[in-house]
Amino acid sequence: MNLKVSQEELDTLTLKPETIELAANLVKINGYVIIENAVPKEKVSELFTSFKKAMDWFIEKHGHDVYLKAKGFNEGTNHLGIFLPFEAPFNDSLVIEHPFAMAIIDKVLGPEYSVTLFSSNTSLPGGQKTQPVHADYGARFGDQCQVSLPITDLVFNIPLVDVHDGNGPMEIWPGGTHLMPDSWYGPNAPKPEDLAQYMQSMKVHMPAGSILIRDVRMWHRGTPNKGNEIRPNIALIYSSVDRDNRVQIPQETYDNMSPRAKKLFRWQKIGFPAIEPTHE
Repeated sequence: MNLKVSQEELDTLTLKPETIELAANLVKINGYVIIENAVPKEKVSELFTSFKKAMDWFIEKHGHDVYLKAKGFNEGTNHLGIFLPFEAPFNDSLVIEHPFAMAIIDKVLGPEYSVTLFSSNTSLPGGQKTQPVHADYGARFGDQCQVSLPITDLVFNIPLVDVHDGNGPMEIWPGGTHLMPDSWYGPNAPKPEDLAQYMQSMKVHMPAGSILIRDVRMWHRGTPNKGNEIRPNIALIYSSVDRDNRVQIPQETYDNMSPRAKKLFRWQKIGFPAIEPTHE
């Protein structure tokens, strides 16, 4: 069930303490939370228009040969991840430091996290099969750790269109797959694909402009897009441990960011030109 916040919270972009507590607890116990309509429609429209241009440019420049050889991107799933340039509108404050997300992530991760991924995930029309069931990160200690570790990494998504059964929604296995011993996320653990077929799952439906926050360890997979239009998500990862530093931020852009945003991106490549849209 998606979390619907009050009109007052939407108007002020400030969650009530009880809403923050509820959302954080849902992430901790279920592995995810969705807040509907957190990003205004005009901002979503702006993001979608710019994203479509970036996607068209990427496919025109890089995608045709890949697509033809593989009979679809990523072995026929037609799911495509693209790193985005750190520039408007993708680096808007409602994307990189949304007040709702910051309040929830503060509650879950504490104050010292940073952004370690600035990207996107799109389900293109024509996908022929689902992705394998997987967690986004592997075990931190290989086969050695037999206890569940605290949450260290949260994915943040903004869907730029309404997500429904017809356009490739994410399928998730909530309520425990993020709470297993660390060793269960390594290569020698039981395969999620083998177990998931006997477990309860759900497909994530949400209106454009919602925000989805999920533990990177929660099992999930992409499903085929049966429609005629792309289903894009903006995707960031907030981490309490360093994972990656491939986000390139021009110095002038960084200098003009808010103090909070500067802290979030403090470990990234400051003073480098913004990249072109690039395949993950």
